[in-house]
Amino acid sequence: MPTLASFRLWNSLELSLRSIIQRSSSTLLITKEKARFIADALTWARIVSVVPITVLAWYEFKWWVFALYVTAALTDYFDGMFARRATPPATETDFDGLADLLLSVMTLLWLWLLIPGFFPKYWLPYFPILLLLEIYMSWGRIRHHRMKIPHLEFGRFAMALFFFLLPVLIIWGDVGWFVHLVFIIGTAGKIQLVWAMASAVKPSTLR
Repeated sequence: MPTLASFRLWNSLELSLRSIIQRSSSTLLITKEKARFIADALTWARIVSVVPITVLAWYEFKWWVFALYVTAALTDYFDGMFARRATPPATETDFDGLADLLLSVMTLLWLWLLIPGFFPKYWLPYFPILLLLEIYMSWGRIRHHRMKIPHLEFGRFAMALFFFLLPVLIIWGDVGWFVHLVFIIGTAGKIQLVWAMASAVKPSTLR
């Protein structure tokens, strides 16, 4: 079963990788333009990765799914690191947020393909709530397309924890307490984001 040691190991690995990238950035003198190119390339790599992962999940190649999924999840971490050092995006479209949404939705599909009985056991009450929140956020993105979607620290933590879900279940099987923890924190993160989006919209734009 997953233990705190697993998360300590991940935290240690994260700190080591962050240190390596920071030293590399200083040594190689990565410009803001190059950092933007790398960040965008990593975002598109995450989007494209859903195709091979879906094929592998369909044929139940769990460990290939595990390897590619962890790689795709790491691109989310690293593109954020490079984006914070980069020039602003060329367009107002939040491709990073869309890539996260796509990977989140596809993760649920891969769970359905690889973990027998996952949806009948866990779909209530989380999925109806998450669906309603996502519909509201999608409506907000469309109606207020110039609104900048906030990237909240708690939301980043919830997304990182969600990316642990599929690998943990592949390794340890159906760990009920961990699944509930991920969905409770994920739902709280979505509620916080919806609240932030609603607060950012001026009252005049709601009329």
